[in-house]
Order: sequence, then structure tokens, then C-alpha cells
Amino acid sequence: MIPEEILQNYGAVLKSYDAGEIIFSEGSKPDSYFQIVSGSVKLNNVNEEGKEFIHFIFEDFQCFGEALIFTEQLSPVNAIVMNDCTLYRLSKRKFMKLLKDYPEFSIEINRNLSQRIYYKLLLTQKILSKNPSEKIKVLLDYFKKSKNKKLISGEYQFPLTRQQMADLTGLRVETVIRNIKSMEKQGLLKIRDRKIFY
Repeated sequence: MIPEEILQNYGAVLKSYDAGEIIFSEGSKPDSYFQIVSGSVKLNNVNEEGKEFIHFIFEDFQCFGEALIFTEQLSPVNAIVMNDCTLYRLSKRKFMKLLKDYPEFSIEINRNLSQRIYYKLLLTQKILSKNPSEKIKVLLDYFKKSKNKKLISGEYQFPLTRQQMADLTGLRVETVIRNIKSMEKQGLLKIRDRKIFY
């Protein structure tokens, strides 16, 4: 998103995290913009029964934390490293200065935030539906359109596990597995070596 050279010029710090490390926790005060160089990070909550709900997953070249900077509210989510991750961290003050100096990045960030809101609205609409395949299709479409596309023979290789899909849609993992198989029979996707191609 923002070129690494510009981030460095504004004092962004490059930091590495191991899988499972917490970048920030629910209830903390947001103070930084984060941009991933490699790896992946999830924004989640865990309820009293220990069930996880994943709101978003961010991968290479994607950013997070900016929405919390603009709202100036306490974080309603945790940011947890899924795969070993290297990312830039830029303080709120320096991030705001960067946006004033480079307004074109404000437009890009607004576009990304709008895309996330649009996905959440679609998913919320489908949550009211009793059809799990509709929820899964929204998730597949979102990733195919917004994530780094890993195209193999013109197909998008979906990067998430069945459990992660369940955590993102609020479905049970068994329901996800059953509906993925059904969608494959309908020709909506393909499964090769347990990987989903869409």
C-alpha cells in the first residue's frame, strides 16, 4: 500500500513477530498504523465459552490499525499473528503527518476501509440467511477480490482452513466442510489436495 521507502522516511519501525504473538489486545488504546511485509494477522474476539470469531485476516502488503486511529476508541478486537510476520509499525502522530503530506494515500486507505465495510455488510446480510453456502460464497468472493490473488491456471487458491472459514462466518466447521463439498458438486469451486480453488 504505502511504499516501504516512504514509511521508513517517516520513522516506521520494521518488526518481526512469531505465530501466536499478540500485536495489540481488545481494550487497548490504538496508537499505530501497521503494514504487513510478509505473513498474516487476524483481528478476532474470543467469547466466554472460548469460541473464536475472526473479523478479518490481513496478508502481505495489506494494512490494519488505521480504522482504530481514526475512531480514537479503545480496540474492540485483538490483533494476533497467524503465520510468522514482518511488518512496519508507524506511530499515530507520524502516520497522520504522512497522510497530510501524501493525500493520495488517504484515498487508498479510504478505499480499503470502504471495501471492508462493504464485505461486513454483505456478510451481516447473509448471516440472516439460513443458507450456509451463501455465507461461504460471500467469504470466497471477498478474498478473491481483495486479497493478493494466487492464481493457478486462472483459478484463485483460497488461503484459509475450514476452521478459519467457520470462525469468519460464524458457522460450525462441520457445516463449512459439508457445504464446501456440496458447492464442489455444483461446480462452484474445485478441491485439489484439500485446497479450495475458486
